[in-house]
Amino acid sequence: MTDSDGALAANRTFYRAFSERDVALMDALWAVQAPVLCIHPGWPPLIGRAAVLHSWHGILNNAMAPKIVFHEGRPLVHAGLILVVGNEIIGDALLVATNGFVVEDRQWRLVFHQAGHQVTEIEDPTALPRGPLH
Repeated sequence: MTDSDGALAANRTFYRAFSERDVALMDALWAVQAPVLCIHPGWPPLIGRAAVLHSWHGILNNAMAPKIVFHEGRPLVHAGLILVVGNEIIGDALLVATNGFVVEDRQWRLVFHQAGHQVTEIEDPTALPRGPLH
């Protein structure tokens, strides 16, 4: 398995935790040792594991939270960091999202998530370019 494959698998796990509202899986996915950052749409930046996980607990425990669908984009490979960029569809909203992963304890762990509204429409979010960018 390549680094890109590992990060993409962790990205799928993130969206599975999100869509299934699995707090334990979400907790396990975020890095413990590396600094973390999360920016939800319209929120200020959340820095640090405690603040980030507190936000996810609130989101995942909200029965009114809409379903999310992620159309996997592309991994951007940097030294020690892989960013995965793609589109989220939440209710009627189209968002662009970036998730950052590093290896911690031999597992790809999430250190960064940012999603924001995309103001231009795309014809088919499933047709985004594939493959790693180096």
